[in-house]
Amino acid sequence: MLLEYLINNWKYTNAPEGKRPFEKIVGLLKFGVPSSFLMGAYDCVIISHTQTVWSTANCMAYWMVPVNAMCVTFASVAYASARIRQKDDYTNYALASLACGGIIHHWMKNGFLSCYFTVALLICAKIKKHNELLGIEPLPMGYSSDIINRQYEKYPDFTLTKDPRGRRPWE
Repeated sequence: MLLEYLINNWKYTNAPEGKRPFEKIVGLLKFGVPSSFLMGAYDCVIISHTQTVWSTANCMAYWMVPVNAMCVTFASVAYASARIRQKDDYTNYALASLACGGIIHHWMKNGFLSCYFTVALLICAKIKKHNELLGIEPLPMGYSSDIINRQYEKYPDFTLTKDPRGRRPWE
């Protein structure tokens, strides 16, 4: 129930820039937490083959902390720059992307990777802001409760040949 509430009501774009910062942070974290958890779990199980609880926690934290810090930083810097400048334009997202680039540089300690990641984030942020200003929704995120809570009423039929008498009343 809480997950459905977060998905339906807490979105980054619900409030204009410079308003309701906590909603914007949660709106980004609801994508950052699951994706970083999956990246960390993939690293723990497939790549690193961690053996102890401490090494698993260390591996998960390696992915979860920086990704979620970037989500919080992006929302916070975009909010702060919109409040200071009193404008809702591309510059807010550019400053937020540059702040996230600093986090990726401190995380990976690779100037080449952090430079290209920051440029890619700048481009994605500009496209996102452009679509937001024009009202374009290339990937509609309109969730509804019937999609999330869809349950099957009957077991799926896996038989190779169907019964010639048809379906039974209890099926």
